[in-house]
Amino acid sequence: MKFQREWLLLLGSLFVAGALYSHYMGHSALLVEIIMLAIGTGMALYATKGIAAREIEASNGLFFIILSRYVRKESCALVISGSGFVLLFAWSAWKILILRSPDMRLEDFIVTLFGISLVLYNVYPTKVHMVQDFAVLYLMFLTIVFVVIWRTYSLVTGESYTGITAYAEYYVVTLPVTAILNLFGFNVHAELNLNGFGLSNIINYQHNHVILKLGIGTGCSGLYSAGLFFSAFLAFVLVRYRRVDTTTGIALGIGFALTWLSNIIRMVITIMTGVLWGHPALAFVHSYIGILIFVAFVTVFWIIVVRWLDEKTEKRLHEPPSANAQAS
Repeated sequence: MKFQREWLLLLGSLFVAGALYSHYMGHSALLVEIIMLAIGTGMALYATKGIAAREIEASNGLFFIILSRYVRKESCALVISGSGFVLLFAWSAWKILILRSPDMRLEDFIVTLFGISLVLYNVYPTKVHMVQDFAVLYLMFLTIVFVVIWRTYSLVTGESYTGITAYAEYYVVTLPVTAILNLFGFNVHAELNLNGFGLSNIINYQHNHVILKLGIGTGCSGLYSAGLFFSAFLAFVLVRYRRVDTTTGIALGIGFALTWLSNIIRMVITIMTGVLWGHPALAFVHSYIGILIFVAFVTVFWIIVVRWLDEKTEKRLHEPPSANAQAS
């Protein structure tokens, strides 16, 4: 089972997601983001062209197949597209009439793309439904992470995102990073300050016997990075194998853990650079190289996980039928 075009689609989405992640979270430089967007878009378009030219047995996309179990096939296209229109209208009305917030934030961008992807789901030819499934699932998972989870927390607790973000950064990112650095002999320590002045998470490190402080912002939150990149991996696995069983569940769990680990590795390398060569070198790695390190590690880890899944799937397909199956 070789799906080289799908791999290009996944890798292209990683580059695009990395560029958007850096831009919205203030990680990288604009030139790096533009280059990553260009590379990712080119890879995705090339992959889409190849997938569209391939003969695909399924007559409809994954969403159409699932929905057709509950409603008439003639109504599936209307339900999917109509859901997109309802989502766009409801979100816009809620923002304007209830929140009275005309600004465009990351969550608005994600919800808008998700709604548009549903509206256009049945517009294109059947042969690109695999790509459409990936895009819709990816945006749906992003909506769950960046909109549903955060908004639910805010509505239930009555607090802003600051509290949960600060604690998530501290326990999911800051403490693991400092623990690994100290394990390698670097004298660093973490600090959590919720007084509302500046960044809540601080990592103190030493260069040439001078104590320097590095603030860990929202962009370094484990939930943000894991949510963005793991959403792509989850969508890829569901579209590629079209099932959820023990094997795919284990793979998704490993993928989630490795996505988090990739972010930790990025932070460790960045701070090690500051300890060895000072804050200017740290800033350079953070702005221009950090996101590339993250994407590189995510890619390597995911290739290993998906190849393991492919081997398991290939083995399952070639297994002889069980005695019960033969008797029936």
